[in-house]
Amino acid sequence: MRSEKKSETLEIRVSHSEKSAFAARAAQRGESMSAALRRLIAEDAVPLLANKEAPMWRKFTIAGLPAAITAFVLIAVSLAGAEARTDFKGNFLSMDANQDKIVDRPEMVREMTRRIAKAHVPTACLGTQWEVRWSASPEVLADGHIDFADGNGDGIVTLKEFVAAHERNRANDFILADTDSSGFVTVEELAAAYRVDEAKINAECRAAIGMQGAAEAPEIVEWLDTDRDGRVSLREFVDH
Repeated sequence: MRSEKKSETLEIRVSHSEKSAFAARAAQRGESMSAALRRLIAEDAVPLLANKEAPMWRKFTIAGLPAAITAFVLIAVSLAGAEARTDFKGNFLSMDANQDKIVDRPEMVREMTRRIAKAHVPTACLGTQWEVRWSASPEVLADGHIDFADGNGDGIVTLKEFVAAHERNRANDFILADTDSSGFVTVEELAAAYRVDEAKINAECRAAIGMQGAAEAPEIVEWLDTDRDGRVSLREFVDH
């Protein structure tokens, strides 16, 4: 499969005040207006790009753990999507205790209680964001999960919402890693993104919990790069 070239243009007309406000918001995020628009378009296109369920292949230690409860914890584990083909459907069904095709707060609290009981925080991780993550109560974790995945704000999560939320998060990871806005992530860019994460969770903690880092970037890109062009497209990143 050949990678798509960035040959399309899109023209939009906005007022001067709208443009100024958008530029200011993009600057707050550390983005150019072009990068911000590309991110918004990519996030909106995810449901169309990811048109099949990704099969389970293998799990790294970080894979399958709950989504972040706050933005800074999410950043600390932001590249989980690049480390495993997560079985989103299987994860959802395991939380849906009564099999009614939705996950409500009691079911989410039950699942978070189970995960906290199984979680292990090594000594090397004390004082890090990893400890903060797992020292939260099941109720706090559950509320964070529901807020993360509940697309229509009705307090429950459907499978469609669950998958879409994780795919949007993965697309955002891709855009943050694609620092030159080329539409592809290279080994160098992925390694740089991991180094940002490594500044938040020290090497000793990462080694203790099996979290991947910059050193594994070549291996991860090789695995994600299904068309073997030496780089990772948004489709390849999201589908895996």
